Amino acid sequence: MKLFLCFLLQLFVLTVAQRTILDSPDIRSMVRLFRNWIQIFGKEERAALQNTNKIQKEVPPNVPFPCNLTGARSPTIPDSIHRLRPGDIDIIAALGDSLTSGMGIFATNLLDLYIENRGAMAIIGGEKNWRKYLTIPNILKEFNPNLIGYSLGDSLTANPASQLDVAEIGAMSRDMPFMAKFLVNRIKNDKRIDIEKHWKMIFILIGFNDICTDLCVLPSPWSTLENHKKDLLKTLRILRDNLPRTFISLIIPTHLKEIVDTRNATNSLICYVMRTLFCSCLFSLRYKNQREEYFKIMNRWQEIDEEISKYPEFHTNDFTVISLPGIKNVKVPRNNKGLAEVDRYFSADCFHISQIGNARSANTLWNNLLQPIGNKTSNEWLPPFEKFLCPTSERPYLATFENS
Repeated sequence: MKLFLCFLLQLFVLTVAQRTILDSPDIRSMVRLFRNWIQIFGKEERAALQNTNKIQKEVPPNVPFPCNLTGARSPTIPDSIHRLRPGDIDIIAALGDSLTSGMGIFATNLLDLYIENRGAMAIIGGEKNWRKYLTIPNILKEFNPNLIGYSLGDSLTANPASQLDVAEIGAMSRDMPFMAKFLVNRIKNDKRIDIEKHWKMIFILIGFNDICTDLCVLPSPWSTLENHKKDLLKTLRILRDNLPRTFISLIIPTHLKEIVDTRNATNSLICYVMRTLFCSCLFSLRYKNQREEYFKIMNRWQEIDEEISKYPEFHTNDFTVISLPGIKNVKVPRNNKGLAEVDRYFSADCFHISQIGNARSANTLWNNLLQPIGNKTSNEWLPPFEKFLCPTSERPYLATFENS
């Protein structure tokens, strides 16, 4: 019965996300009420996960932080983005979809999927610390304890605990310009933030919903690429024109072919049903013959993100856009039988990412921030701390085109 209710709920949410006739004020109010109500289950489902392999192993108190924090923050506030140390980042924010909202990170069943565990999300979660949850904000807090903007606990965008994570379930590329304006207003209205003085880091991760639900309904699936290019350019220009001293980290989305290829690694009917619901264009048998074309479109999507990040208009002395390819070509770890460990690295729906998966992504993307342009890894989805880079006296700055 519970599975059936979740099935209906998923259909309902997807329908609303597609802006059909059901996208009315009354329907939106009902969804908002449900999403607020379901957050109260967060503590219970986290407790159920504590003894599973979906959670990173906590680092003991006697183990020091991997990096030497001497000189982590510049003696004086740098004027150039090319001389920015990790500790100089004062504000952190994020735009994106359900992955960035932390959907189902701790989920143990399908109903828990609708709890947005933002506090543990790889690029914007700041709950606890790096010992408990490895996230980029929890890393940056070691360099700058006064960091502002990271999300805490389980929250929706409208909740105070979300802070500067404005990601939304179901968001697509066309939603990003609105999100950018919303984020700009939220930053400008935050009394803790000096917009001219504070250095800001904003993560952008988008594309999965466009690939999963748009490609197979558009008259020409390739048209989604030109639309995305326009959306991304508009988004970046909004941020550039309104937020001085900003370092944009544009994350290249994971190629979904890897997720499709893990489809037969589990015999779970729930996995098959939920993946088909979340990503019908790639998992539905109806579009099986179009998959190779869709994979080519996603290759081009990744290339567009990397190309736009190189546009000269996005590189000034106080603004830059750097593409992070760390999760671009990740492979899901295999067990001793050669099967993908879907149960460990994915949530209850076998599509969204578990906490240990988020920890791996955080480590990978953190390394990307320090790796020189042109030498950033794109397939090292390693266990937390297996390869953890630190600033050095030779390379103390976040990597940009000028200082690489």
